[in-house]
Amino acid sequence: MPTATSYLDRVLPAIDLVASRFAALVTAAPNPAAQVPNTPGWTVRDVAAHLATVVVRYADGPKGRGTWTSPLELPALNHDQMQALSAVAASDLAAIFRDELAALQAQIQSYGSRLPFFRFHGGEPVRADIALGLLLGELVVHGHDVARALGQPWPIAPGHAALIIESLNPVLPGWVRADRIQDFTATFELHLRGQAAYIWAFRDGGLQVNPPRPAAVDVHISGAPAALLLVFYAREPQWKHIATGRMLAWGRKPWLALTLTSHFHKP
Repeated sequence: MPTATSYLDRVLPAIDLVASRFAALVTAAPNPAAQVPNTPGWTVRDVAAHLATVVVRYADGPKGRGTWTSPLELPALNHDQMQALSAVAASDLAAIFRDELAALQAQIQSYGSRLPFFRFHGGEPVRADIALGLLLGELVVHGHDVARALGQPWPIAPGHAALIIESLNPVLPGWVRADRIQDFTATFELHLRGQAAYIWAFRDGGLQVNPPRPAAVDVHISGAPAALLLVFYAREPQWKHIATGRMLAWGRKPWLALTLTSHFHKP
C-alpha cells in the first residue's frame, strides 16, 4: 500500500478537481428539482445536500465523532441528515459543500504522518487519508448521476477511478452480503488496466482483501478503471462494457465475474 503521504498527495488534487466540476454542474443546473434516476427519489438539489452532509462525516470520523452504521441502515441516515438542509438552495449547498471540503482537507493535512483511523460504515477501520478516496468516490459517482440527469458529459479519469477502488479495499469486508457469501468460496483478481491489481478472496463467510497467501485465482477480471468503478457502484451493467471490450474475464471459472457485485451491498 502506498505511504500516507503519497496517497494524500494523489487524492487531494483529484478531490479539488472533481469538487470544482460538481459545484459548477449543480450551480448551473437549469432545474435543480430534476429527478436523478440513479438515486430514485432524489433531485439534483438533494444530491448536493447529500454531499454537503457527507463531507462533514469524513471530518467527524477521525475525531471519533459522527454516526457510522451498517450498509442496510445507511439510506435512512442519509435521508435524516439531508432533511436538515431541506430549505437550502442548490447554489448555496454547493458553496457550503466547498467550504466544508476546504476545512476537511486542512484537518487531514494537519495530522502529518500520524493519521488516525476510524470505523467506516460496515465497521471496518480505515485511515483518514485513505477515507478521502471514499469521499472522492462519492463526488465522482454522484457527479456522474447528476450529469446524466442533466444530459451533461462527466468523464472519469482512470487515475481517479483507481484511487477510489484502492480506498474501497479496507472497508469492503464490511460491505459483503452475508446471505450471498455464507457458503461461497472463490478468489477474484481485479486488474485495473494501466493502474493496479487486487485479490478479493471469499472464504469462511467473509472477504479477505490481498491475503498474504491467496488461493489459486478462480477468475481474473480486467477492465478500464472507470468501467469497473461504474459497474461496482451499480451505475452501469457489465454487459455494456463486455460488449465494447472495456471489461474481460478469464480463468478457471470465468462465469463468476458476472456474480461479483451481487456479493456486496450497493455502495
